[in-house]
Amino acid sequence: MFELFKRREFGDYISDTFQFFRQNGKHFFKTYFTISGGLLMLLVVVSYFLFKVYLDFFLKIDNTAKNADFLTGYLYENLPLIIIAAIFVFLFMILLSMFNYAIPVIYLDLYDKHKGNTFETKEVLARFKKSFKKILVFFLGIVFLVTPILMVLFVLLVLLCFILIGIPLLLMAIPASFSWITLSFFEYMNTDKTFFDSLGEGFRHVKSQFFPIVGSCMIMYIMIQITMTVFSFIPYFFGMASMVTTLQNPTSDSDPFSTMRIMMLVVMVMTMLMSYILNNLLIINQGLIYYSRREYNENISSTDSIDLIGSE
Repeated sequence: MFELFKRREFGDYISDTFQFFRQNGKHFFKTYFTISGGLLMLLVVVSYFLFKVYLDFFLKIDNTAKNADFLTGYLYENLPLIIIAAIFVFLFMILLSMFNYAIPVIYLDLYDKHKGNTFETKEVLARFKKSFKKILVFFLGIVFLVTPILMVLFVLLVLLCFILIGIPLLLMAIPASFSWITLSFFEYMNTDKTFFDSLGEGFRHVKSQFFPIVGSCMIMYIMIQITMTVFSFIPYFFGMASMVTTLQNPTSDSDPFSTMRIMMLVVMVMTMLMSYILNNLLIINQGLIYYSRREYNENISSTDSIDLIGSE
């Protein structure tokens, strides 16, 4: 059984994340795709059509550049549809993000309670349904209370980049903010603390081991970005090769730029899909940080060992 409650340092946070997936990856992703598979498929469809409309729209602007009122007229004529689509996409992204963040948190909590991955997908789903209101409150609080404050902070750090000091501060602030919010979510889901108390506890978790936590988050993010780049480059490479082949054969009736547009759409959709799937690595990484910090503060593994000896 993988040990959740363990005192970890910088290297342990990264190595134990991969060790967790080596031992439990099959069961975890089976649970994840069973619950979120339908939403992820809907994400692919919605993303494809949104990106297609986006590309076609700007290509049309290029072709009608002489018409200065084209953009204004287009927005005015389609304003109700645009508003409805924006609301739908916003609500859909909130729902998908709730699933994407909550499933690893619930999974680790059940893993701890069952002392292994002996639970079924329906238990995760039942816990999600039971905690839906709580999860929704947390996400709305993050979107409408925390995000505006972080946006102001990031704008100030971007301005400080002009005097160079803002660059390292910005590089640390982004993973620190992610760790703070994620650890707060773990605290909020696994205790009876309020939204603001959980934010305070999450902040204390990050502060207590700042550089190992921020550093491991940054390394995991870089690994995920490299993986996404490799996966997205494959269809892009085939699209470029197809376009070059078509250009070298001018007698062909196919449009080389049409093939390129399709490949661009595929790359965009794959990138978004992979970001949601690979985000599980980051959340599990933060989960191990959360359980590690609890071990530092509560000595849970030592208490369990004493109780086990006493029971014998």
